[in-house]
Amino acid sequence: MNKFLYLAVLLVLTFSCTDDEGVNFQPDNFFLGGNTSVNEADGTTEITFNLLSPVNNDVTINFELTGTAVSPDDYSVAGLSVVLPAGETSVSLVVNLVDDNLIEEQEDIVLTVTTISDPNIFVNQSDTLTITIIDDESIAYQSGVLIANKGGAGVGTVSYIKNDLSAVEQQIYSAVNGENIGNGLQSIAFHNDKAYLIVSGANKIIVVNRYSFFKEATIETGLNNPRYMTVSGDKAYVTNWNDPNVTDDDYVAVVDLATNSIDSNNDINVAEGPERILARSGKLYISHKGGINQNNKVSVIPTSDVTNITTIPVGDVPDEMVFDSANNIWVLCEGNPASSGSETGGKLVKINTTDDTMVTTIDFTNATDHPNTLSYYNGKLYYALNNSIYDMLETETTVSTTAILTTPAYTIAINNDKLYVSDVVDSVANGSINVYNLADNNASLGTLTVGVHPEAIYFN
Repeated sequence: MNKFLYLAVLLVLTFSCTDDEGVNFQPDNFFLGGNTSVNEADGTTEITFNLLSPVNNDVTINFELTGTAVSPDDYSVAGLSVVLPAGETSVSLVVNLVDDNLIEEQEDIVLTVTTISDPNIFVNQSDTLTITIIDDESIAYQSGVLIANKGGAGVGTVSYIKNDLSAVEQQIYSAVNGENIGNGLQSIAFHNDKAYLIVSGANKIIVVNRYSFFKEATIETGLNNPRYMTVSGDKAYVTNWNDPNVTDDDYVAVVDLATNSIDSNNDINVAEGPERILARSGKLYISHKGGINQNNKVSVIPTSDVTNITTIPVGDVPDEMVFDSANNIWVLCEGNPASSGSETGGKLVKINTTDDTMVTTIDFTNATDHPNTLSYYNGKLYYALNNSIYDMLETETTVSTTAILTTPAYTIAINNDKLYVSDVVDSVANGSINVYNLADNNASLGTLTVGVHPEAIYFN
């Protein structure tokens, strides 16, 4: 009785033993070679066919290639067979990958052996081998900084800054999708591999893949002057000002993430001017800036019972909120502007998210002090006031009086010891992002031009 030789034609690094046509696979009779995942920019990849022991004659192995990848658009091979020379134990098939400039979903090459010339070599033809080709353009924006440019009186855009600050790409949404975002890009929210572009002027949310910026859906109903969004469970929650001149029509829209749809019957009516929104432990926290007016509270809404709304009085015009190391929420209250007729100074307010109580209030020095942006990083709060940036430990009880930087600052964000500061200039010309190294005495790392009115900074 002939002892069968077993041939492994696999691109995986693990395998399972199967029975096929009465033949028992013995895992020590073959070994594996090749990669299961490649980037199209790699140029080539190899499939290896390996025997544990050589045979005395040339062996021709025929196969077919199927899958979502198409030859020659996505790859090419020399033919649909390989010859294993007599006395050898391995032969390779070179797969040439096509690195095009198209943004595509990932695609697969599926290899299946069809026939083999040596009857003493058994191949389990029910096993197929899969190579996943990752499109390098589809992850073009995976590692970097995204800037939401509101667009002033014009169309909103998104700029992309490489992590090493070596390059900036403008209007990436338009470049990928061949269309404009629309007027008034207010913010961007993220969930898993999705980014949600909140377009306040056009009353819509554009859903894109956060790494390729391919548009996947548009939500155009159930929104009226949308502002910011957060995710809790399988739903997203979007603050809406509605008509800024009406004080009692503001609401939070509830988005079904599975269908990218809003049922207005699920709207959550809230106090005037809902702005920022955070989620933690099944609760929503909303700062009520007041829309075009002024407000002074934070709402707390359990997602299990959205009718059970409680409010926490804070300072006037609460806007940005951040979590600290203990998961407290710090709220930056800008204070009423002079134009309100009852000017008040800004405050920093800390809320304990365990019992939802205000535990710390820190007043700014003067009634004319109106801080305008807040960020948290490595135990410190960073905020901007009067074209200067300050920092303070989260344990401190007074605001700092010494600026760490003097620079126009519309909004700030921090990542990997880099402080990013946006300058909207005049909201007509292109804005800029100034970057500083916090680990090197706040040394400047450069100034990068972005779109009109850089509203917000995100790390992708």
